[in-house]
Amino acid sequence: MLVCASKDGLAFNKCLPFNCGKLGEIGFPFTNNTSPEICGPCVVDGCNENSQRIQLVRGGKWFELHNISQAGLISITDEELRGHLNSNSCDSFNNLSLPPSLPYLSIQEFSNLTLFKCDPSVNFPHRLELNYTGCKNFSIYYTRNTSLPRPPPTCSILQLPVNNTESYGDIFRLLTATFSIEVFVFPPCHQCHLQGGPCQIIEGKPKCIHSIEGMICMDTAKIGRDKYMQVYLYMYTTTQYSPEDLKTFY
Repeated sequence: MLVCASKDGLAFNKCLPFNCGKLGEIGFPFTNNTSPEICGPCVVDGCNENSQRIQLVRGGKWFELHNISQAGLISITDEELRGHLNSNSCDSFNNLSLPPSLPYLSIQEFSNLTLFKCDPSVNFPHRLELNYTGCKNFSIYYTRNTSLPRPPPTCSILQLPVNNTESYGDIFRLLTATFSIEVFVFPPCHQCHLQGGPCQIIEGKPKCIHSIEGMICMDTAKIGRDKYMQVYLYMYTTTQYSPEDLKTFY
């Protein structure tokens, strides 16, 4: 697999890292709402305010943003879910409004609790010892066990963030609106952002649909993800480089 970047550094010059309040200096795949789309899919806003927010995809839902780690792990709060949980609302029991599967972006969520949302008439297996029946149109079943039964056809499966320090007896305290996710942009689609072109799924694989002359290319199968990120960071901070410069990373 080849990953390429422009020799003239144009994409890098347009998409420099920026300071964002308590988050410090951040860069691709994170950008602000005044930068071109090639600078990243995750839009951060409020850098000059006391609190920041983020869209995991440009134009998507806003989440309160608490932290971005060097590894791309971010801590966020779904403010809508927080309101539902604080008011013990049955509207709490819906899946998170996270972006669907995208060709260029992998979003890995942590610390989930699996819930079964069932019609009140459903007779669920007895080994699911915990339930909440305070909603008019459905009942919620869940368990401490990691081994889960197959739910009846009339039940839907929910996965919501969990606060592992809380008691399992109170579902509204057990669930949390603040959680961490990992954001990782697949290298071939990262390449597309650097070239200023869109990434699309073609024959089941993410591919850049535009090509630009004068590109420096690297074989990610040979150098691996860690080395690829070192190359990216080197080019991000260097305006003049040559293919010979990149050989030091192999």
